[in-house]
Amino acid sequence: MKLFKNILISLLCAGSLAACTDLDIPPKNIFNEQDIFSNKEGVESYLARMYSTLPMEDFRYSFEHGFNTGGTLYRQMCCATGEAVGRDTQSATAEPGTNMWDNTYKYIREVNNFLEVMPKYKESFTEAEYNAYMGEGYFVRAYCYFAMVKRFGGIPLIDHVIDYPSNATLEDTWTPRASEDECYTFIGKDLDLAIELLPETAVSGRANRYAAAALKSRAMLYAGSVAKYNTVEEVHLDKRICGIPADRAAHYFEEAFAAAKLVEQGPYQLYKNKWAAGDRQAQADNFTALFLDESSANKETIFARYYKDKMSMHEFDNSVSPRQTSTGGNDSEVSPTVDFMEMFDGIELDADGHFSFLDDNGNYKMYDNPMDAFANAEPRLLGTVILPMSQFKGQYIEIRRGVYTGKVGNGLPRLIPEGETAAYEALGIADLQLSGAFNGPAVTLDAPYEPYPGAAPINSINVTGPNGPVNGWNFGNIGGTYLRKYLDPNLQDNSGAYSTQHWIDLRYAEVLLNRAEAACELVSLGKATSAEGVDYLSDAMDCINTVRERAGAELLGSKAELNDIKVVRRERRKELAFENHTYWDLRRWRTLYDEQNNTRYRILMPFFATDGNKYFFDVRYTEPRAGYNYIFTFDTRYYYLPLPGGELTKNPNLKNNPGF
Repeated sequence: MKLFKNILISLLCAGSLAACTDLDIPPKNIFNEQDIFSNKEGVESYLARMYSTLPMEDFRYSFEHGFNTGGTLYRQMCCATGEAVGRDTQSATAEPGTNMWDNTYKYIREVNNFLEVMPKYKESFTEAEYNAYMGEGYFVRAYCYFAMVKRFGGIPLIDHVIDYPSNATLEDTWTPRASEDECYTFIGKDLDLAIELLPETAVSGRANRYAAAALKSRAMLYAGSVAKYNTVEEVHLDKRICGIPADRAAHYFEEAFAAAKLVEQGPYQLYKNKWAAGDRQAQADNFTALFLDESSANKETIFARYYKDKMSMHEFDNSVSPRQTSTGGNDSEVSPTVDFMEMFDGIELDADGHFSFLDDNGNYKMYDNPMDAFANAEPRLLGTVILPMSQFKGQYIEIRRGVYTGKVGNGLPRLIPEGETAAYEALGIADLQLSGAFNGPAVTLDAPYEPYPGAAPINSINVTGPNGPVNGWNFGNIGGTYLRKYLDPNLQDNSGAYSTQHWIDLRYAEVLLNRAEAACELVSLGKATSAEGVDYLSDAMDCINTVRERAGAELLGSKAELNDIKVVRRERRKELAFENHTYWDLRRWRTLYDEQNNTRYRILMPFFATDGNKYFFDVRYTEPRAGYNYIFTFDTRYYYLPLPGGELTKNPNLKNNPGF
């Protein structure tokens, strides 16, 4: 990792010794406690390992396999929320909890050991060094516990090393679950200690006091939401292990607001290095650059995980790149949905609030260029999604489901009825040319066509082009769009784990949105101003408008608009999309089931009409493929994951979550 450039320690087991070895000589490949904790190199090596194993939902996180897998990302969290559709996420699914439980308690044991041992060697460091190290320990422990509590609810709180069987009995290991409320209180206290002890600045990839405050704003916002919206109440051994009393909601929202407000004292600001007022392209380019700029000029990044060529890499680009720019022949697993894109300003909507792809007569709207349909969309969308004929890697990304060869001069009505779920191939549509593989046969045009600005006119067009989507090939993009956020346009080989862009775990825009949401929730609970006299709604409007101005979106005109909590929630979903926030937001708001109850998501299907050389869009439900119908229903039991069966067997003081 970038954060500790030259510090790596391998803790090796003693090897076999030759018969003539003097057993009184300490082995040179064994590090004892003093070797590690009495000097900066040893301590920072220990910290580096803790940071590298943080349960962070980054590029190497797999929704189906857990953390630090290093494998492909074919089942991504965004495809379980309606943000996107993907081949291998065929229905609502739950993250397995066993990997999380086992590994995270190992990390917690390591950090507990760190926090217990460091005071013994305090004199080896300056006061500032010692405080910073201890602050990092509290930050890491809070991070680990938050990752657990948001999944399981109340869990065993262990703040010391249980050394069984050396100095603990078997019964000592049977720690019961604390209440969910106690767990969040514990997390808050650890982060308060981190805020107090950590310096204001730190090396990239390590926490400073503002990273601790940002994490606290996130964790306390989650706790407040659970207190307000959760309806599950499970009690065991006189502890409410699932759910937080409703009267605690205001406390947690106040904690979230105060922590977020603290971050504004730091050097952080929204990234606008490539931004220009009134320049839509500059604003879109600025948004994409935000996620790729690892330099100190990026003041939005508060805490990130860094990767390095040939040392620590991931394969996000291999999993998400358009097939047209893929060097390994892969095609993206992530296709943003029409449901997601409809949230953005400037998308023309019909009377039902859906993307308007039909004219007043019920015929398809025709476009010279498919990008014309998004001419007024807020630039943030264009910086998030690759649309048909968007530019990426110096190419126009040609996305097409097929070619229509019939006449369209008098209008072309819908090819399939609204709500149709069958694939186009199964419906036998006259004059519609489709292909079971990419590109497919060429269709002669009635007149030469210029496919994109500056291109030479062509006389024929392949049915699908290089990206499809196609229904017949099981590894193709299924939604007619691609993800742009985080893709590296400079990566030459994306055929495997060769990506090194950093993952921004905490950024200033999220902190502003945490602050705005906490403020709006407090107003809903009857609190108009903070103890310091801050008008909550006015502050929330300022935060959201700061984010919206950078996004190229319309600014809120009145704080009264924020009396509807959906306004700030919608802003979160747009700004933080594909950063693994939406899944957790929908869970803490307890709205995931509302959105996924026998739900199908709508996709954008671009077609080319040879009569007049025009593009049109069909908006339809995800097509079935490989025997899957892509119908989503969230099981509300999974607002709290089941505890691993092995833990329940080992610890008689544990009780599983409701329904399991």
